[in-house]
Amino acid sequence: MNPYEPILQEVASGLLDFPEIKPNFSNDAFFDATIIFQSVFVDKVFDNQNYDNMPMKYREEMIQKAGEDLRKLIHTYTNLDTHQLANDYGSKTTTQKH
Repeated sequence: MNPYEPILQEVASGLLDFPEIKPNFSNDAFFDATIIFQSVFVDKVFDNQNYDNMPMKYREEMIQKAGEDLRKLIHTYTNLDTHQLANDYGSKTTTQKH
C-alpha cells in the first residue's frame, strides 16, 4: 500500500460525511487535488500499459495526451488554467476562492 493512502481515505471520508456543504476550496487546494489525482491516475495508466506490454514511445505519447486532455477538461468546466495555477501556486491570489 502507498503510504499516502490512509491520508487520502481520511480526506475522502471527511468529504463524504458532509456532501451537501460546498467546501469552498482555494485554487491552491484545487491544484493540490489535481496533482494527487494525476499521480493516482498515471499509476493506473502505467499498470494498464504494463499489462498491454506497450512500447515506451506509445506510453509517453499516451501520458502526454492524457495530461493535455485533463488540462482541457479542467479549463472547460472551471475556467482555470492548470499551467497558470502552477505558476501562481502559493501566491496570495491563488489562496482566494474562484
